[in-house]
Amino acid sequence: MKIRSLMELEDQLDSDLAWRRKEFTTFKFMVNESRNHQKELLLRSSIALLYAHWEGHIKFCAQVYILYLKHVSPNYNNMTDNFLQISLGERFKEGFSIKKHTSQKDIFDYLKDKDPGSFDVNENTVIDTESNLKYSVFYNILNQLGLSSEPFELKENFIDSKMLKLRNAIAHGEKVNSSDLEEAHSELERELLPIIETFQTMIRNAASNKEYLKQPIAAGS
Repeated sequence: MKIRSLMELEDQLDSDLAWRRKEFTTFKFMVNESRNHQKELLLRSSIALLYAHWEGHIKFCAQVYILYLKHVSPNYNNMTDNFLQISLGERFKEGFSIKKHTSQKDIFDYLKDKDPGSFDVNENTVIDTESNLKYSVFYNILNQLGLSSEPFELKENFIDSKMLKLRNAIAHGEKVNSSDLEEAHSELERELLPIIETFQTMIRNAASNKEYLKQPIAAGS
């Protein structure tokens, strides 16, 4: 996939969220309309699916943003430091050891290079949700992309202690009582989509306002 304009970036983000929203709504309807003997199974399924959309859309948005930046191809010198930093993993992944002087010299020379080149990383390796998108992993992705964690600072307990804890229990085949399932599912329905939408909006704004540059240009200027 290539992202060659802001419009393509926005179209991809809209398209990906649209089908996920549809499944949010469909499962909500199914749970609400289910009979008692069906409800627990549907709640378990819905919680697992809602988590999957959390991990899936965050990863998709981040990778689409990287693809857009690869097309724009700004020089690392003009970008905020986090983008040069995320390039380190790919550049030094083979035969690299921080304990070796040669590796230490290589990374030092790369960081002080007056012209490290244009932005180019592999979005599939740079953005890693670790198949378990807990708050610390999400926080890492925010830092990689130069995005503020402030809008999500009060969501750590919800992400880790509510959504992830229950999703992992379900994924590992553990029995969860019905009241806990209903309470958690209700909170996921209320909290999760706004978090996802906030992250997507931040990606849009970062691209359109050129926040990836050391001197961002405000939209419309």
